Amino acid sequence: MDPYTGGALTWFAQGAASNLLDRLVDRALDGSPQPPTWPRPAKTAPGTVEITVRHHTAAKVRTPVILTLQEDGSRTGTAFSLVLGHTARIAVPGGRYFGAAMVVDPARRTLQGIGWSRLTVAAHGTSPCLIPAGRPTAPVMLQLGLRRPDGTPLFRI
Repeated sequence: MDPYTGGALTWFAQGAASNLLDRLVDRALDGSPQPPTWPRPAKTAPGTVEITVRHHTAAKVRTPVILTLQEDGSRTGTAFSLVLGHTARIAVPGGRYFGAAMVVDPARRTLQGIGWSRLTVAAHGTSPCLIPAGRPTAPVMLQLGLRRPDGTPLFRI
């Protein structure tokens, strides 16, 4: 894992460790949420990114996915919630981004999948992005810092 990817995923993990995770999971499971929007005004012409998360689990239940986007070179990002198998359409300023996804089972507090992808969003156009989520491993979870402030794991794997 390169330093840029590691840094972006660490930010992602730290955000997940807060109560943000519970709120996003609830939002994903509570019916149809509002369409996701980028929180800042565009410095460049806006485009649309269509993000789909693929996971080996063919879930018959609504499985929440926590999705984050970071602008290239930024130390912060924005988190979105969606349901596995659905596509998120997000209007963002044109440019380069890093997207990461966590597939979670809220009932058992398990992390079913984690994945990431770099993407380029074209101004005035639609850019598709597929994030493949694979099974998490203990070393990856330790590297990302997926722990609560008291040191206990945030998820079981």
